[in-house]
Amino acid sequence: MSVVSNSGTPISGSIAVQPAVTDLPGHTIVLGEMEPLELASGQRLGPFTVAYQTYGSLNDDRSNAILLCHALTGDQYAADTHPITGKPGWWETVIGSGLPIDIDRYFVICINVLGGCMGTAGPKDINPETGKRFGLDFPIITITDMVAAQKLVIDHLGIDKLFCVTGGSMGAMQVLEWAARYPERVFCAIPIAGAARH
Repeated sequence: MSVVSNSGTPISGSIAVQPAVTDLPGHTIVLGEMEPLELASGQRLGPFTVAYQTYGSLNDDRSNAILLCHALTGDQYAADTHPITGKPGWWETVIGSGLPIDIDRYFVICINVLGGCMGTAGPKDINPETGKRFGLDFPIITITDMVAAQKLVIDHLGIDKLFCVTGGSMGAMQVLEWAARYPERVFCAIPIAGAARH
């Protein structure tokens, strides 16, 4: 398959992203090594890194997982002090022991979206073909692509069905995509202040 990058440069086959070396706290996995992720654009991406944070504990039957989807300006540090800015987590008043998303009851997963550049593959990563940052040559990423990558992380964690998927703004758009594309994988969907499309 021949595809064209955002800059118009022809690309053949899959786009490989040099796995990011990161010293950010949390979890980082490499996906798409055996089977690249097919993006909405028709391009294939792999291997690529995805970074995520977890809070609380997964129960024995893996039924208490909540996927928290972040907004455009967010990242995976929902309930932690941000390792770069030093600012409080963007939802630290909601996630925690005894809080609305109670980590004594639920296992919370927050994944940095594809293209998010906080440990997940994005424009700042090195293109192994050129040795330079992708920049504008990184594939266009859609909400569908973000959710497809998130699903691979959930599969990696061995979770068949999420108790809840929630998030605000662009995160709410991801929640709607989860509910529409993978309804059998979601018990409850809570989109907040979102839209079906821009």
